[in-house]
Amino acid sequence: MPNAVLEGTFTEADHSEPDQNIASALSGQIENGVSAFAAYQPADRKSETSGPVLAVTGVYGTVLSPVTARDELLKILDRRTSVPDMRSTVIVGPRTIIPKGSSEPVSCRIVQEIDKYGTTWEPDCSWADGSAVVHVSQTVDFSKPPAGFDLDAFAAKTAIIRKEVRAPMAP
Repeated sequence: MPNAVLEGTFTEADHSEPDQNIASALSGQIENGVSAFAAYQPADRKSETSGPVLAVTGVYGTVLSPVTARDELLKILDRRTSVPDMRSTVIVGPRTIIPKGSSEPVSCRIVQEIDKYGTTWEPDCSWADGSAVVHVSQTVDFSKPPAGFDLDAFAAKTAIIRKEVRAPMAP
């Protein structure tokens, strides 16, 4: 993953190792899969905890069926949680969006999570092609309702990130 995305406006904030279990779980959909992960925050943030966080999670390799692989990745990510008894529900979407300036679609949705601490929500967009399946999510201001979130604008950001993280296919 690059050190910055969205034309340098977001810089890497988390240097965690990617979860190789994701590539293993997708081995039936992606040959020679390699997991990738990075989290990014605004380059102009005032502190380490200010501003939204973009998380980019994916698997590179030979994708046998892009749509199936993307759906499987979303199922895997929806089941992952560090909070006991968390329930995730898709409340908007998924919507297929072709962002302005792109010819490739992304699938976007808003997921609501309910646990013993309360209710949160998170937008995400994903794509898959012959060489990768990738999921992009963003933290949000929970005091604003999900209906007010501009999913089309987030899809446009995701299209830019796709260009920036895309690895060329091996010959």
